[in-house]
Amino acid sequence: MAFLCDTCGKELTVNEGTLSWCDDENCIREFRITHKHDQDHSCDEKDVGYVHLWIVTGISGFVKFNEILADYWAKGYTLKDPGGLKKALSQIGAYIWEKSKNQP
Repeated sequence: MAFLCDTCGKELTVNEGTLSWCDDENCIREFRITHKHDQDHSCDEKDVGYVHLWIVTGISGFVKFNEILADYWAKGYTLKDPGGLKKALSQIGAYIWEKSKNQP
């Protein structure tokens, strides 16, 4: 299964991409699955958080990402982009599901 880059619209493999977001002003937003070089967020580069797609598409990496989100909310951050987060999680979930169906 291929992912679609939120910046250029082209397909990318799990090894070519990142899941990135903006972490600024006590909010998290702009969740995107992109090629590693296509993150292009509307915030300062120092405020971009990311994880390699191959990490977050494994079960332990997916759980760790959810722990990171829980840590943001525990610190009082707000989510200003629920649609972007849901879209990213949907693609990741579909990938994990397809991968699990092909396991013996």
